[in-house]
Amino acid sequence: MKLSKEIRVYCSTCKKHIVHTVSVVSVSRKRGKLSKGERQKSRGTRGHGGHGKFSKVPVSKMARRSKTTRKIPIKLTCKECGKASQRSLGRMKKTEIKR
Repeated sequence: MKLSKEIRVYCSTCKKHIVHTVSVVSVSRKRGKLSKGERQKSRGTRGHGGHGKFSKVPVSKMARRSKTTRKIPIKLTCKECGKASQRSLGRMKKTEIKR
């Protein structure tokens, strides 16, 4: 989907409709293995032998990946006050901002 560079939308801080600049929010880096489950799995899969809870039959790639698209968040920055807000555009394969 092609987006225009600027959109006139409502600004909650200015309390009126103002032109906002549009930018696509980039995906941030993934967190490290900090969750309890991740630590538990890495501890359990060390060494020889069966790994108990984690030694089950692998799930097929198709079953893991059910959705082919992702929801695209856009960042709207107010031209007057500079306040930024995010809005989801829904699911789509590709977005680009018209220059």
